[in-house]
Amino acid sequence: MTLRRFKTLLLPLCAACLLLAGWMVYHALSGGQLAGCGAGSGCDSVMGSRWAWTLRGVPVALPAAALYALLLVCLLFLSPSFAGPSPSFAGLTGESPSLNRLIWRLLPLFAGCIVGAALWFGYLQAFVLHAFCPYCTAEHALGCTIAAIILIAAIQYRGAVPPDPLRRSAPNTVPYSLEKGVNPGRPLLLFAAGLVAAALFAFVQARTLPDAVYDTGRTEAALPSFEDGEVPVLGDSPVKPANDGEGPANDEVGPLTLLFDFQCIHCRRLHRVLPELLACSGGRILLCPVPLSSACNPYIPASGIDRFAGSCPLTRYALAVWYARPDAYADYWDWLLGSDDEHAQIAPAEAEKRARALLGDGFEAALADPRIDAYLRKVEELFGRTSTSEKSGVPRLIRGQRWLVPETDDADELIELIRTEL
Repeated sequence: MTLRRFKTLLLPLCAACLLLAGWMVYHALSGGQLAGCGAGSGCDSVMGSRWAWTLRGVPVALPAAALYALLLVCLLFLSPSFAGPSPSFAGLTGESPSLNRLIWRLLPLFAGCIVGAALWFGYLQAFVLHAFCPYCTAEHALGCTIAAIILIAAIQYRGAVPPDPLRRSAPNTVPYSLEKGVNPGRPLLLFAAGLVAAALFAFVQARTLPDAVYDTGRTEAALPSFEDGEVPVLGDSPVKPANDGEGPANDEVGPLTLLFDFQCIHCRRLHRVLPELLACSGGRILLCPVPLSSACNPYIPASGIDRFAGSCPLTRYALAVWYARPDAYADYWDWLLGSDDEHAQIAPAEAEKRARALLGDGFEAALADPRIDAYLRKVEELFGRTSTSEKSGVPRLIRGQRWLVPETDDADELIELIRTEL
């Protein structure tokens, strides 16, 4: 690999990563929404989570932008005069060997930071958020490509000493001689140091997460209300918590309305702490399924990939069971939300099969119940009036004119959020 090819490969890649990171920083600080990050999208789940921030208010894309900017500066100052001893890295004139040596030792360190950050945020998306942001994924893929190129070139480099440009005797015939140079293992050690630096960043981020609030707001418009029997209710209806839980019974926060989607991973997590939430909610939580699919929800903008396409039939099947057999709804609702397994997403075909087993010959009539369409129009209006143009996620807790979209599955933290935000 020649130095010219090395820089030709890296400069556009670094520029692209810098532009991506800078764009994400701008949107994070301005409160805007990235293109393609509509409600319910993986991008919305990732960029709207508190893991998109560190130090209680700094976008994680900001350190990335700073790192790629520094990497670009290093590449621009990297001189062809001190590339290395091999013919492919042969230099031309010796103007700044000490600066080049420093840059070649910084590059593997930066590569380790980039790969470490990609591993950390890849882990968060796969195992914590269970959603993927295409912008973040592209950034990490480009970054890992940059890191691989840097590591390969850094291992080739050995720290050659260029000829003295002041010597006039045979100025261009004296070959490069090798000084003590760089240990062949040093690039790998510096790369490992970068991984450690990324691990320290991950530790700091985990310790300085902002409050577990994804979205909160208040509206002065009148919100739709539900009559008795129109929606399932936790606490004073045939629907009871799937698992009896102990929670703080004092300092009640009052009745709540919960908007959720059966295909939403965050909703399935909240499902596990509903018993504790019920204990301090005034004994009443209205359970309002709302599909996050643009196929049946006019407040969800259409996008290329509909991650919640199955939520339309799932919601209809659940409502059919509720209106036809309220006594059977508790188990059906718990099963649809995965019971104790938040990853157990139920396919519409399975949901239909189970609903048919519960309702028998009355399934088709229950599915055609006009109350289902009336409810959907009302709950979608409630969803739309408590959404912002940038954020419109679920699960959403509503009390009076205020709403809260939490980013937590910890019962105590959630209860405190409800008391302070609602």
